[in-house]
Amino acid sequence: MTETYIQENYEAKPTVVIGRLAEINFPITKSLRSTQPFRTTHLLKNMKTATFPTGIICIATLFQCIHSYAAVPPDYRGVPFDDAAYREEQKALAEKKKPLPGDFVPAQIVWDSKTAVVGSGWIGQGTASSIALTEKDAEGKRFICYRSKNYKYESFGWNWAKPEDPAVDLTKFDAVSFAIKASGRRVAEELFFTVTELNPCPISLRDYDPKFDDGAWHTITIPLADFKWALAGKVTDRTEVRGFTFMAYTWRGSDDEVDLDHFALCRSANPQATAAQLPAPVVRATTGQAIPGRLECAFYDLGGEGVAYHDTDPINVLSGVLNQQKNHQRPAANPYYWNFRKDEGVDISYTKDFADFNHPNLFDPPVNQLYIGAANDGEWCNYTVDVKKPGKYKIIALYGFGANVIKFSINNVPASVCKLPVDTGSFHKWNKAEVGSIEFKEAGPQLLTFFYSRNNYAYFDFEPMDEQSKP
Repeated sequence: MTETYIQENYEAKPTVVIGRLAEINFPITKSLRSTQPFRTTHLLKNMKTATFPTGIICIATLFQCIHSYAAVPPDYRGVPFDDAAYREEQKALAEKKKPLPGDFVPAQIVWDSKTAVVGSGWIGQGTASSIALTEKDAEGKRFICYRSKNYKYESFGWNWAKPEDPAVDLTKFDAVSFAIKASGRRVAEELFFTVTELNPCPISLRDYDPKFDDGAWHTITIPLADFKWALAGKVTDRTEVRGFTFMAYTWRGSDDEVDLDHFALCRSANPQATAAQLPAPVVRATTGQAIPGRLECAFYDLGGEGVAYHDTDPINVLSGVLNQQKNHQRPAANPYYWNFRKDEGVDISYTKDFADFNHPNLFDPPVNQLYIGAANDGEWCNYTVDVKKPGKYKIIALYGFGANVIKFSINNVPASVCKLPVDTGSFHKWNKAEVGSIEFKEAGPQLLTFFYSRNNYAYFDFEPMDEQSKP
């Protein structure tokens, strides 16, 4: 039980550096919601410019849902989170059939062990890791082989073409497929697939083949309709592709090998049947969480990295990794809780019997309370809120761990600096207390940005402080 408890603590989350960061185009706390795309240049072996991943719905659907709000900055492209719509989407996705053999047929082989004569691999951060072609086997094949040791999180990839070579336009295809074999003493609990390091949002291989890590070869096919592209990205992220990226995560430190082969771009064998399997877009009508009232931290806006939030790595290491383990799928919960927004970068979990209720709390949180956890300094989330009345409000927080400073801005203007009053001594020992105040100068939809530090955050209650702001 001790090991399981530590796994949800902040210390279990690694600091992620993808390559060596060479340039940030503008300060991280200012212009991430500007009209210009958020771009970060990385010096990697593939020498590409990467952008950050998106949120829960694909870009085409997101554009259909954007509304114009009077008080929200006009260049903000996020959308208020709608929990009822989210539940409907997850139900539709659960009922959607996974690709079957024969649903997609290869249309273009971009890399194959039989014919591979060019290409290069890269490693995101692990100096003890390697990626290279194997020696030829009896059939003359050379596989891509990635070896890793003692890393909890690492990205790696293979480029089949050089920057000056012709690229692939993914918009002309329906799926991507590849063969993979994962083996070793400590194989990654989760292995994610994406195109570049940060775009689109990484896709868990376990969603398409739960047994990918059994040491045998598996062919995995991922429909391109399942990709969630970055709203802050560029069209060329999809139209000029020269390689693919994987992200491996293990809680105990890696000691494994991943072999890759036969990267193919596919087209649907039956386009009409494929289209029929796609869930219909859910209409979102919410204007945001109401103030006065409770702001659920996990209900940050849709829009993805650089628009709705900033996280230091593109993987939700709690819902997307930790809570995919059977012992973290608690009897009192259900898939809504342990899968909550698992395809986005913000790290979210829920309160559990063995982690949050097996000791005295300063204040007991609700059972299955969703919260932002595994937080790093400098991360933030945006919330479109519906302010019923202008005025001053006190802020009451339900949080765990250190007596740290947090900040809020309203419509991109600094509005409040708050101090968590008590160090609870543990990320899973909770306290509820007044932490500061904030003033909303006008009613209606507002953009509230929450800048946080290394704590667990469940919710904030905004209570009126004067007659003007009382309902």
